[in-house]
Amino acid sequence: MKNMNNDIIRMENVYKTFKSGGSFWGGAQKEVVALNRVSLQIHRGEIFGLVGESGSGKTTTGRLIVKLEEPDGGTLLIDGNDSTRIKGKALKDFRRKVQMIFQDPYQSLNPYLSLYDTVCEPLVIHNIGNTKSRRDMVREVLKSVGLSPPDDFFYRYPHQLSGGQRQRVSIARAIILSPEFVVADEPTSMLDAPISIQIFNILSEIREKLKVTFLFITHSLAAARYLCDRIGVLYRGELVEIGLSEEIIQNPKHPYTQALIEAHPRFQHQMS
Repeated sequence: MKNMNNDIIRMENVYKTFKSGGSFWGGAQKEVVALNRVSLQIHRGEIFGLVGESGSGKTTTGRLIVKLEEPDGGTLLIDGNDSTRIKGKALKDFRRKVQMIFQDPYQSLNPYLSLYDTVCEPLVIHNIGNTKSRRDMVREVLKSVGLSPPDDFFYRYPHQLSGGQRQRVSIARAIILSPEFVVADEPTSMLDAPISIQIFNILSEIREKLKVTFLFITHSLAAARYLCDRIGVLYRGELVEIGLSEEIIQNPKHPYTQALIEAHPRFQHQMS
């Protein structure tokens, strides 16, 4: 069943809990609610920002969408299909269409693989192209993320790159399969402001050129306002507010959103 409207992601009453506590000496485990009946739609072609503090459920949402976690309840539709029922070849096809950029590129990149092997690996896994065409594809995708001339980077390793370069490699690896949807999980939280702006611009260019839809996960309303079309605000596992980015900033309705804005001096200056 194909999606007949403009939503590439549709979450309806999605619920997810984790166990915490307990110890070697015993003691009861506690159930922690990561997401509490969250309903959310992400429109095809947009960059949707999910904002909240640590522990709000942002990363859990992203991991559910890319199937690194499974929901305990509710419905999660991706392009009109129930992702919880995907298996076999359909799951492999899903992996090609849905990718993730992780927060810490140093941990997500294999230190024993060269940059070329890292970016090329998805092509090998999905049996795409031959040796020559793969080199051409890697070359082009490195150019698109600002690693030029690309051949100079082919045989470098993660420890030989700066933080911004490593995140560019992570982006290149995520987009080389031309996915339809990408989860970007706080991709600039470990970078300084000028490099963060460069990464934002790369993501925006990829959206335009490849028609990729993004879920941009961040703790920063300023970052979400700069990059995103719409913003959803998560607080303790609940989606408390959603709307166009500028509307959320200029007219926040939920007290938690208001508190996030009040904690940001630049927003206060602009709204006064």
